[in-house]
Amino acid sequence: MSGPRGKILVVDDEVAVAETLADFLTQQGYQVAMAHSGVEALAKMDREPPQVILLDIRMQGMDGVEVLRRIRSFDKQVGILMISGNGDIDLAKQTIEMGAFDYILKPVDFAFLSRAVDKMLAQASTSAAPSAEQGPATTPSAHNLLYDVAFEIFRVTRCLAPIARESVGRELEQLALALIQQSSGGERSEFIRTLNQIRTLLRFAKDLGDITDDVHRTLEASVTKARRSVGLS
Repeated sequence: MSGPRGKILVVDDEVAVAETLADFLTQQGYQVAMAHSGVEALAKMDREPPQVILLDIRMQGMDGVEVLRRIRSFDKQVGILMISGNGDIDLAKQTIEMGAFDYILKPVDFAFLSRAVDKMLAQASTSAAPSAEQGPATTPSAHNLLYDVAFEIFRVTRCLAPIARESVGRELEQLALALIQQSSGGERSEFIRTLNQIRTLLRFAKDLGDITDDVHRTLEASVTKARRSVGLS
């Protein structure tokens, strides 16, 4: 028996919509995962990268446009089809300029959806098999990933309550800066120690209620990706 035709991540904060799309795609032979928020989508993408993402534009919290921007900062290849309401057509067109493959309107035209998914998977297959002249496929540099981790840490610490900023925020910022410096030639042991300290402080911040579970998951996913980029598990 052959395996699934491809891996697809459906991202929509309306559970009923996500389930309808997932059921249709599963019946078409795809392996489908669902996420009901932008943060959950980024975490699932880190654990098991899909080949195609169906991404709703309007979501509570982190919307689809921000999720698209973040994904394109580290993955230029995965096919992303935006899901739009009639009132968001102009915004949907802008997402194509940001790197989305295309957009589809609600209620979803399943014939169009099938064609779009087929095209994105075909493009993914082509990208995964570079020619001899092109050499092996490249990934975002470790330095860029580490910069993203540091940037996200600073974004979070700027929003902490004063007591939390004094107790863990400033230390996190110092470690984030050290991480970037160490990536440019520091000792491997120091680099690993800094990453571990960041993870420990993030866990403290979550357990103390200084940051939410969603924020912790997002930062933890970024740290994990950065570790893997330099050969750490």
